[in-house]
Amino acid sequence: MTEYQQPKLQGHKVALMARVSPAQHRTAIEASHRAGLSMAEYIGALIDRDAGRSNKLDNREEPRLPLANSA
Repeated sequence: MTEYQQPKLQGHKVALMARVSPAQHRTAIEASHRAGLSMAEYIGALIDRDAGRSNKLDNREEPRLPLANSA
C-alpha cells in the first residue's frame, strides 16, 4: 500500500463510496436500524471495532432515566 493521503473532507468527514451486494446492503440496513445508528455511523463503528478502537456498537452510553423516575 502506498502512503495514505487524506481525500477532500466534507465538513469533518470523508465521503466513502462502496458497492455491496443487495443481501449485504439489506443486512447492513437492518443491523444499523437495530443499533439505532445511521448507515454511516454503523459502518464507521465496524471500522473502529475492526481496528480495536472504541465504537458505537460495543460501548453504548447508558440511557438516561426520565426525571420522573429519578430519586
